[in-house]
Amino acid sequence: MNPQTQQRTKCETFSRSMGYIRPISNFNIGKRAEFEERNTFTEANSLTAGARHCELMKRAA
Repeated sequence: MNPQTQQRTKCETFSRSMGYIRPISNFNIGKRAEFEERNTFTEANSLTAGARHCELMKRAA
């Protein structure tokens, strides 16, 4: 089969919101804008943020 004539399968992105897993294609304009503004969780970011929080708490005490 020629790659130029081959049809591609649509890739659907899902998001977990309020305990429900929903495809983002079903989001309204406001919900889609909120989704685009979200930060992606990474373990490295959470550990450095936690360390900074502990350091600030020690300074405040």
